[in-house]
Amino acid sequence: MKGRKGAVLAIVLSIAILMALALLGPVLYDRLRKDSAEANEEPAEAEEYEPLTHDELLGPPLSFETPAYIRIPVVEIEEEVREGSDIEEELYTILSMGPVHLTHTGFPGWPGNCVISGHRTTKTRPFNRLDELQPGDLVYIENPRGIYEYQVYELRYIDPAENVTLQTEDTILTLTTCAPEGDATLRLIVRAELTDFTPVEEME
Repeated sequence: MKGRKGAVLAIVLSIAILMALALLGPVLYDRLRKDSAEANEEPAEAEEYEPLTHDELLGPPLSFETPAYIRIPVVEIEEEVREGSDIEEELYTILSMGPVHLTHTGFPGWPGNCVISGHRTTKTRPFNRLDELQPGDLVYIENPRGIYEYQVYELRYIDPAENVTLQTEDTILTLTTCAPEGDATLRLIVRAELTDFTPVEEME
């Protein structure tokens, strides 16, 4: 009797194993096939690493960084640029020493309208030849971060009441001075867009 029960149990166990294999077999096969395919795949190429520039590492400036200089080779301009002032009397004192960056305007190399103003016929006359510029001419701003290259795209005369300090998301430079020469009835503005940046590490 015991032998018969053992035989029945063996048959039941065999059937259970066969059913389990029937159910799990395809799943196990699929898993093994995927693992094999993944093992044979070539490793993905690592993305090229581009180191951040000096400008990007430092992040946007919190103020107009000095010492700063403006160079316009085509008209032989090379001047130090100082930060201006919200106080009119102080602003004119600083202007008497050379070009000034107008407060609350953009910073060199960063999105926004960076505005630099200078005298044309009085004091040091830094912008005396500004009217000779033409579209395509290059303007360079150098500060502790590096050298920013701008290319002139517009030169026009405007009413002094027109606001030239309006901000923009574009990275532009605006130069302003009095016009015509010997008068102040108009303003001459030159606009330029950023075309290149040389970080301080790459400067000779």
